[in-house]
Amino acid sequence: MDNKYELKKAIQIGSVSVFSYMASYYMRNILSVSTPAMLEAGTFTKEFVGTLSSVYFLVYAIGQLINGVIGDTAKPRIMVSGGLISCGIVSVLFAFTDIKSIQILFFAIMGFALSMLRGPLVKTISENTLPGYARTCCVFFSFSSFLGPLIASLLSIMFNWRMTFIVSGISVIVIGICAFAVLTIMENKKIITFSSSKKSKGFKNVFEVFKLDKFLFYMFVGALVEISMTSIGFWIPTYLSERLGFSTEMANITFSVINIAKASTPFLALLAFRSFKENDVKMTKYCFIFATLLFIGVLLITNRYLNILLFLLALMAVGGASALLWSIYIPSQGESGLVSTINGVLDFSGYAAASAANMVFSYTMSSIGWNGIIAMWIVLMISGIAATFFVKSKKTALK
Repeated sequence: MDNKYELKKAIQIGSVSVFSYMASYYMRNILSVSTPAMLEAGTFTKEFVGTLSSVYFLVYAIGQLINGVIGDTAKPRIMVSGGLISCGIVSVLFAFTDIKSIQILFFAIMGFALSMLRGPLVKTISENTLPGYARTCCVFFSFSSFLGPLIASLLSIMFNWRMTFIVSGISVIVIGICAFAVLTIMENKKIITFSSSKKSKGFKNVFEVFKLDKFLFYMFVGALVEISMTSIGFWIPTYLSERLGFSTEMANITFSVINIAKASTPFLALLAFRSFKENDVKMTKYCFIFATLLFIGVLLITNRYLNILLFLLALMAVGGASALLWSIYIPSQGESGLVSTINGVLDFSGYAAASAANMVFSYTMSSIGWNGIIAMWIVLMISGIAATFFVKSKKTALK
């Protein structure tokens, strides 16, 4: 009976968490899938779109640091619903203004609003479900990060870029309201038990997490993963249309197919983790080795269909390292009482790196071309391989 109750509770907590987080992920990909159409309209330049993306990444990173700490003391229903509703409002407003300074401000607000979700949600999962269920929930959490871009690309196919922002914004507002209602009911029924962490020392927690085993290693891995999954991922529709010669519509359809295929990565990574006998460092090394070889193929092979396949496999290889970080390492730190802060610091460092990388990509693309950009991606993967030689290789499993 206890096992059935715990399973049922994990399903309930996992469902509302995954659904809420999925909404945040398609919102953060709306700009990416809309970029080809926005460039075609002539009102946006590649550099300005890069600026919008970088502002979002940077503010999201800062917000993760702030909201990660707050998430260890504030109720998740307030942070999750507040973040989603705020993001939805500015998304709708973005479609009605052509003033560049206002557009930048809206993306800054969007970045901070969406940074309010992950820390509290992962904390809720880690502290209210059994360890094995927590890992599974976090795997589906990662799955939602791949499903989100698919939803964004489908919206961009159905609507013009302005309506894409409006429709997605309204849907996120509705999800935010529903999340508030569901989380409130779950708190009242004691399905979720929340109390401020007794181990919380406010913003001093930011320094406490650096004492955790392998934290610096995963901080570096997180930076590489976010550059790959956000900055590189952001430019996929543009890459498909410019380097491989697809039409805007076909680029978005192809982007959708890529994200459908990538959605299997967290589950494949969990299986691979077991085959590596739960040796996370060794698996991380091989993920980056495969990604390096595959990106070299992307650089050298010009057949666009084979090129797309290699690109997809490279991103899936990096996704394996990502799954180790978000679905294995962070949930394993539940006993620390600082899961939200850990998540916040790792997300902050990752998105700060992604913001800088995205700015570099957008402003160097015209001078060094796509081949130069891909060469930069290869160097990033090699640095991931190198990092594995500076950390002890041992098991990381939930206790």
